[in-house]
Amino acid sequence: MKRQTKTYFRTLYISLVIIMCLCFGWIGISTAYESTVQIATGEYKDALEITDNTIRILDFIIKK
Repeated sequence: MKRQTKTYFRTLYISLVIIMCLCFGWIGISTAYESTVQIATGEYKDALEITDNTIRILDFIIKK
């Protein structure tokens, strides 16, 4: 039982590290994108925008 618990916590730790890296990576990318667009064009755009008919992630548009 002790070996299973040790394996569980090790797996949990690795998973949390990976999830945190992905989250902080997305936060960094979106902050850099918003700042770059604001400096380049003078207008403010969100990195992730969801409207009724479209989803815009950075500059990629997905139409429903």
